[in-house]
Amino acid sequence: MNYDSLKIARGAVVCAEADLRGDVTVGTNTIIHPKVRIFAYGGPIVIGEGCLIEEQTVIINRGDLSDEELAKFLKETETRPPQARSGKNAPLRALQAQCSYVCGKAVGEAQNIGNYNFFEVGSHVQAMKIGSNNVFESKCKLGRKLTVGDGCVVSVFCALEKEDHLDDRTVVYGPNNQRRKQQDKPMPQTQQLEFLAKVLPNFHNLKKSNVAASPEPKG
Repeated sequence: MNYDSLKIARGAVVCAEADLRGDVTVGTNTIIHPKVRIFAYGGPIVIGEGCLIEEQTVIINRGDLSDEELAKFLKETETRPPQARSGKNAPLRALQAQCSYVCGKAVGEAQNIGNYNFFEVGSHVQAMKIGSNNVFESKCKLGRKLTVGDGCVVSVFCALEKEDHLDDRTVVYGPNNQRRKQQDKPMPQTQQLEFLAKVLPNFHNLKKSNVAASPEPKG
């Protein structure tokens, strides 16, 4: 496995205070705020174009980590994010040295995230396949066995941790994860993306782009 394989497409804005590790690919015009954690632990993560990922969001390809190991992993990285303040992409080897378990020996299944998805503050994402034009509201949780179509909304504090699929334009809401269909897909956050692309570089150091084109989903 390539433990330090961050790829950022031209036009993406990735704040240096974000903690990205492993084989992570970030598409054109995607915005990643400070204090975001994205960990390609069990396999690659591919994030498409025009996504907006707000503070304290966690996106993780957890591989075969148990719930207990995952909780320890996230606690370790929250309290001691290696090199996060320096803006350097920390290899997963550094994390292995801090944790009591060992990372998988082979590259696993890729986690593919489509275009123009909006991850609000504190959302937690393990889902391996996410379409485009979705909104994941603050503090929602998407489990590894969930797949998401296009134009869906998962509302505040909703937790979808069982094996399931959200059809296109599904809205999940309320304490019991009720569902309904909406007529139209959420609009891309185009104006907000343009605004943040201008403003964030004035207040934060950025990770440098190193690839020209947006990523293709991995199998």
